[in-house]
Amino acid sequence: MRNFFLFIQRYSHFFLFLILESVAFYAIYSFNNYHHAVLLNTSNNVNGYILTQRSNITKYFTLGEENERLQLENNALRKQVLESYYIDKGDTIRNTDTAFRQKFTYIPGNVIQNSTDLVNNYITIDKGTRHGVKINKGVIGPQGLVGRVVAVSENFCIVMSVLNSKFSIIPKSTNNAYLGKLAWKGGSPYYVTIERINKFNLIKKGDIIKTSSSKIFPENLTIGKVVEVKTDPGNSYFNVKIKLATNFTNLRSVYIINNLQIEEIETLEQRIQGGN
Repeated sequence: MRNFFLFIQRYSHFFLFLILESVAFYAIYSFNNYHHAVLLNTSNNVNGYILTQRSNITKYFTLGEENERLQLENNALRKQVLESYYIDKGDTIRNTDTAFRQKFTYIPGNVIQNSTDLVNNYITIDKGTRHGVKINKGVIGPQGLVGRVVAVSENFCIVMSVLNSKFSIIPKSTNNAYLGKLAWKGGSPYYVTIERINKFNLIKKGDIIKTSSSKIFPENLTIGKVVEVKTDPGNSYFNVKIKLATNFTNLRSVYIINNLQIEEIETLEQRIQGGN
C-alpha cells in the first residue's frame, strides 16, 4: 500500500494533467454543438466499422456452408422449374402441341426473426404488401418447405412455420401415395411426424416426403426424409418420423410463393359455396 501511495505522489502532476484534460474534453463535448456532433459522428463511424469487420469475419468462416447451401438451392431450382408451370393442351381435338404456362412466381425475402423452441413458432420476413405478399401465401427455403404467411404489413410479413402445432399440410411419399397429417408437437426443430398413415401405404425409412398438389404450394417440394417408422399392432395405422429438409435453426433466405391461378380458383369456390 505504501508503494502505491509513493507511486501516486511521484506521478501526481501527470495524473492531475489527465484529470484536467478529461474535464476539458468533457466540457467541449457537452457545451459545444460542433465538437459534440463531430465526436458522435466519429464514434458512430468507428462502431460501424467494427461491426462491419465482425460481420465480414463471421461471413468468412461460414463461406463453406453458404456455398453448399447455394449449390443445394441451385440443384433444387433446376429440379423444380417444371413444377412452376402447367401444361395447357387447349382444344385436344385440333391442337396436339403442349404449351407450358407459368403457374407460380416467387418473391425472395430475408428472415429477420425466427423461433424454433416453442410449440407454435413464427418467422418474420422483410417483405410485405408493397412487394406483392398476401395472407396464405406459401413459403419455401433453399432446401424445402418453410411455412405459410398468416399476417402482412406494408414492409413485413409473419409466417407460420412448419414448426407450429397449427400448421397443416397433406404430404405424399416417394410412390405418390397421399399420407396423413404432418404434425409438430415441439421438441427438436429438425424433426416432425406424420400421424395415422394407413398400413396399406408402403412407406419405409429413407423415403422422401414431398408436398402434394395444393393452392399455395407447387407439387413435389421436398419436406424431408423418413428416418423412423413406428407401427402399432393394435390398429391399422402407423406413424413416421421425418427429418426436415429445411434447417430452421439456420434459416436466412426464403421465397414467398404466388399462385397466378389462385384468384380464379377461389372465385369458383366462392361461387359454388354461394350456390349452396
